[in-house]
Amino acid sequence: MDISELPPELSCPTLQLIVLLGLDVRNNLAHKNIWEALIMNRRPDRPPLNFQLVSGDSHDLTTMRTKEPSQEAAVKGILKVDWMAKHLHRVPAVLVLFVDLDWNSPFWNEKLSECASKIQSIRHSFYGRNPYLALVLVQSFVTLPTDELATQKAAELCSSCELSSKLLFILPQSEHLFGYVVRLCDNFYRLEFAFYDLAQNYYQNELKLLKSKKEALSRTVSQRLYVRYSFKQGFFSELRQDAHSALKYYKQAYQMLLEIEPVDTAVTELKVIGGYLTYKICRLYFKHNAASESMSHFQKHIEYFRNKTSKLEAEFEHFAWLSKQYSFFAELFDAAVQSGLTTSSAEHPGFYYQTAADYMIRRQREFELSSKEEKNESRTVEETEEQISTTTTTVVGYCGQRTDWSLSSTIDSEGRFDHSSAAVGLLCNAMAHFKNYPRSVRSRHCLLVRLGMQYVRQGRLEQALQAFLQALAPLRRARWTSLVSACLAPALRCAYALARPKEYVALVLELLNVEYGVAEPARRVQLQRNLLALSSGTVPEPEEEADKEESTTAQMAWQRLLLDSTTTFVPVAAGDINAGLTVTGGFCSPEGMAVVAASTTFQLRLKSDLPQPLQLTKVSVQFVAGNDPTRSWTLDTPVEQQPLLQPSTTHLFEFHICPRPEHAGGEIQATSITLHIGQLTSKVYITLVWDVQSISSVGFCISNLGRKAAKLPVELPKRIKVLPKPPKLAIVCDDGFAVLIGEKYLYRVTVENLESAPISKLKLKVFESANSRCQHGIKFGYNIEQCDGAALSLELDSLMPNCKASSVFYITMEKTVDNVSMHLQITYEVMLNAENTDMSCNCTLDRTVSFSSIMPFVVESYLCTMMGQRVNELVVKEDVLLWMHVRGVSVPTLICSCTLHLCDKVHMNNPINYQTFENAVIDSDTSLSEICSLRPVGATTEPISIAHATFCWKRWNETSSSEMISTSFSLCNVNIVSCPVIVSCVVPSFGVMYRPFLVKYSIENTTEKTVQLEATFESSERFMFSGMRKDLLKLTRLSKLEIILNVLPLIDGFSTLPRLQLLSSSEAVTSSLKQYSQRNVPLTILITPKDSTVSSSQDSKIALQDAESNCSIRMVCAYGCFVNASIFNQRNIIITF
Repeated sequence: MDISELPPELSCPTLQLIVLLGLDVRNNLAHKNIWEALIMNRRPDRPPLNFQLVSGDSHDLTTMRTKEPSQEAAVKGILKVDWMAKHLHRVPAVLVLFVDLDWNSPFWNEKLSECASKIQSIRHSFYGRNPYLALVLVQSFVTLPTDELATQKAAELCSSCELSSKLLFILPQSEHLFGYVVRLCDNFYRLEFAFYDLAQNYYQNELKLLKSKKEALSRTVSQRLYVRYSFKQGFFSELRQDAHSALKYYKQAYQMLLEIEPVDTAVTELKVIGGYLTYKICRLYFKHNAASESMSHFQKHIEYFRNKTSKLEAEFEHFAWLSKQYSFFAELFDAAVQSGLTTSSAEHPGFYYQTAADYMIRRQREFELSSKEEKNESRTVEETEEQISTTTTTVVGYCGQRTDWSLSSTIDSEGRFDHSSAAVGLLCNAMAHFKNYPRSVRSRHCLLVRLGMQYVRQGRLEQALQAFLQALAPLRRARWTSLVSACLAPALRCAYALARPKEYVALVLELLNVEYGVAEPARRVQLQRNLLALSSGTVPEPEEEADKEESTTAQMAWQRLLLDSTTTFVPVAAGDINAGLTVTGGFCSPEGMAVVAASTTFQLRLKSDLPQPLQLTKVSVQFVAGNDPTRSWTLDTPVEQQPLLQPSTTHLFEFHICPRPEHAGGEIQATSITLHIGQLTSKVYITLVWDVQSISSVGFCISNLGRKAAKLPVELPKRIKVLPKPPKLAIVCDDGFAVLIGEKYLYRVTVENLESAPISKLKLKVFESANSRCQHGIKFGYNIEQCDGAALSLELDSLMPNCKASSVFYITMEKTVDNVSMHLQITYEVMLNAENTDMSCNCTLDRTVSFSSIMPFVVESYLCTMMGQRVNELVVKEDVLLWMHVRGVSVPTLICSCTLHLCDKVHMNNPINYQTFENAVIDSDTSLSEICSLRPVGATTEPISIAHATFCWKRWNETSSSEMISTSFSLCNVNIVSCPVIVSCVVPSFGVMYRPFLVKYSIENTTEKTVQLEATFESSERFMFSGMRKDLLKLTRLSKLEIILNVLPLIDGFSTLPRLQLLSSSEAVTSSLKQYSQRNVPLTILITPKDSTVSSSQDSKIALQDAESNCSIRMVCAYGCFVNASIFNQRNIIITF
């Protein structure tokens, strides 16, 4: 008995057995239709029944074994071998007898006796068991429930057959027979569900019987019987579809099983029954979505039985049992996953399949060891025949028990088992699950290695080589050297047996590395000789692990390959493996830069770890410009120089490249390094290729696994950036200058050729620098008339070495900017000779010039009243003064003339002379001023510029153009308002204490209407005055009224004059009068003491007459005192204190 195998009854669906009698499906079409209706189309909603047919009227019940007398008093085992199969396939829960009988049959009495006889015979056959017996009458027509004849004869039939009326069913024959089978019978139950209910009652009775037996047991004495009864209870509960009760009974059985002392003779039985129970428990746990409880139970089960073996079983049988335990649990786990169970990368069926495969491999190893030991022991033919006959005749009655066991017979039986195929299947299942989890990469690689080993044992060398090669690449990257080393030898054996030169060469080179390759000197020498033999067209020597037949087949395959007329090229990606060669290299430019038309060197160093010298045909390095494969080229060592790599010696190779003009701005990198072994005329030509792009090692270390490559004296880059040829030109131009707004600035650029050869196609491009924060509107031009371009391109003549050329252009700006960047770009072409090759190089010289744009001069202007007070608004018919101040800047400017243009709302009182601005040169230390008197003549609704000053000027140096530049400036943007009344006043320049003087007020009506006002002079402690003090004034349209006061000063110093107040009946007019009417009326006057140098009162009269005849101006000087200034002829100003 194989203790590792699970009986099929353990995993098959638990269906209730229903035995059908009396159906002749071969000869009776109606019976056949009944049978097909019952067994076909078993949908999930139909009861879980297993219908079994006993054909014909013979009622052959020989397979239905009756219940044997109980032998529980002498317990021989826990569970009989065929117990589950018996209750699933042989012991029915319900017997159903089908009889063709109508209520109105003329042979009713004969049929009744025959039916009673059949039922009596069936009951006798199942004596000792209690299955339910049901009778089904197949009738040819439908009977109504109210039919008295049917009721009477049904009672008679039940009485004769000693059958309950509940076990009698009527099945009318119809075209829609299936509908009657699945439809309610007697309006209450379906026929199938009636059978199902009977089966449920049968298994319930069996459970009650087992319960009564178990309750009579003692757990300490009858432990095996307790396990047996609990197992049967669980099995019957499963047949009743009561999964929760089944799980409870199975757990009780398993718990009692662990309490049985595992003596040597009982260990095997306990393991087998424990496996059965664990299978049932885990399957029910998964069915209840309790995966964690299932895994916990399985782990405890394995921990308990892992180290329990018996003398009646071989070691490989124990491993077979463990492998099967993990295998069936993985299958249950996998089925739960297919049903929707969620797993993780840390817990999924793949782990259990993997462990099952591990135990299967250990089973194979233990079997091989046992076979070797068995062969060493001699056995006679008679002993062997006796053991075989004993093994075949011994009948085992209980699961897990063995009688007359012998190791030799077990080994003979185990020898017929294919261990490798079983291990391969388990490993493939594990791989399928590990592929679903990206983080389980290392586990997948380990499984690939084990899978390859099993393929080798099976002789499936093609699949084995594929598995090894698939696992080696990631294992190398992960630096899992132990697994890499384990893979190389069997992979080399497969490659040799399959005559694969590419894989064979790669594996030989990797076995020759000094880190994890072959360590024996003789084996290393043999491997290198095989490599050299293959390169010379000779068949390599066979591998030691291969048997004679495999070696012969492999050599014939190699001979067929080498006899081919064409050359076999064997490219090996040496950069993907850890070959016995170390490659380092890089460009001799630590900065990673190269220049067009300048030679640069690529250094390559090779170090061999092979045991013997290696002859190379040549060494090649492939370069590529940028990332375009079409722009690549290869440099080789000279043909006459065939390198010979000595062991443990570093060899230096240098390759010179000269970047071409089309490489400028890009990169040049070494894409691959190739070592050529063999001659093109030989049958096999081997190339070892290192792909530089896939390597990220420091210092251009190509080998990506194993011992670090030897460092170069300087850490050299593996790619260089190609810079354009640097221009050799000297450029002379101004920087930091200032351009005046409105002028066309003349700018000169001078270049000198410093190249060793003539230059041609010399061009100068001028434009605003792109790195400026915003565009400032620079305009360029070839001449003064056309200076409106955003960029400028000038073509210059060709230049011989050490010659110069100049070019000029004009710059103009429209707004002031503190810092403007102008870009000068000079391009030219020069023909050079590099490495005996003529190259036409285009060179570019860029220069950024910064300058500023400023106004040629600054014009400031403001307005003030005749009293010198600044104002922001003008009043119609009120005289004001316009001050204009011109201030120079850092650039000297020549002002040739100035013209003042007034708006139509303002008139000039007197003509003005502009001699101040004629041919005047101003700079940052010079300024010019001019003043004029204006009178507004009309009001405005919004601020306007009252005047525009136009200046004709040019730069005061030779770089400026000779033409004059006209620039206009807007002066005093103010609002002009109207006031009904304007008041003016004539006051002497000073007064003397106690000497009277006259003050004359002039009130003018500026409107076309009559204005009535109330005039009042405020009293003052500093003056006594005579004249009008308060009066009502009536001013007709455009009329003027004069008021004269005789004022006597009482106190010296600055004194406030009597103030005139004008009031109107309109508040708006009064407000306007207060704000605008008296802006030209002086408020104070200087009173000198009586003993002042002014000795005559005539002086006061003279001053008053002067004031009447001239325009009197009163202002405050810088010292805080009042100054009276009289303007004569608009030019001469007399200032008196």
